Amino acid sequence: MEMQKKRISILGDSVSTFAGYTPDGALFYDSWRQGETGVTSPDDTWWMQVIQGLGGVLGVNNSYAGSTVSGSLASSGTSEQRLQALGAEGDPDMILVAMGANDWGFGVNPQEFEYEYRRMLQRLNRLYPKAELWCATLLRGRSVEEEEMFFNVESVLSPGIYSDIIRKTALEEGVHLADLAGYHAEYETIDGVHPNKEGMKLISCLWLKELQK
Repeated sequence: MEMQKKRISILGDSVSTFAGYTPDGALFYDSWRQGETGVTSPDDTWWMQVIQGLGGVLGVNNSYAGSTVSGSLASSGTSEQRLQALGAEGDPDMILVAMGANDWGFGVNPQEFEYEYRRMLQRLNRLYPKAELWCATLLRGRSVEEEEMFFNVESVLSPGIYSDIIRKTALEEGVHLADLAGYHAEYETIDGVHPNKEGMKLISCLWLKELQK
């Protein structure tokens, strides 16, 4: 009897978006950006490469460009509506959480970030008690072009502060950690934040290393 493939859902921000796969209202990788970045197919995204690497199938990718974990918006990582959407194709076996970069970029207070990140994980555990939850720490991007940076990363707190919070909260809430930041790698981007095709490959490689330990 053939084994059922794992259904894998994604909770992310702009780096995890792609036209036709993620909510239309908050896309980064639309047709224009696809041409600019070389990320022209879902197979070029970090998340599809990870799903294929694990021999799984996509459940729901509920990623919103510009979204933070913190806040009371429908797009916030703690939003019940947004989290419930991850099970729209059936309860996922795995949920990959790639959130927190915008909280860092927008300078969300670390204490608030910790409170909200914990609340998000608690809600996910309640909604999907059988799913494996994996939370990624924050990678730094490097620009390969002389374009203006997406935001001034020198004007905000170190992403290491937010990664430490993710490590601590994941441990305390009993979920899995994909410690991407622990590799001290920088992925290629078009603007310091959004990966090009090569950048996506690096992100997926690090995710798979963590998931297959």
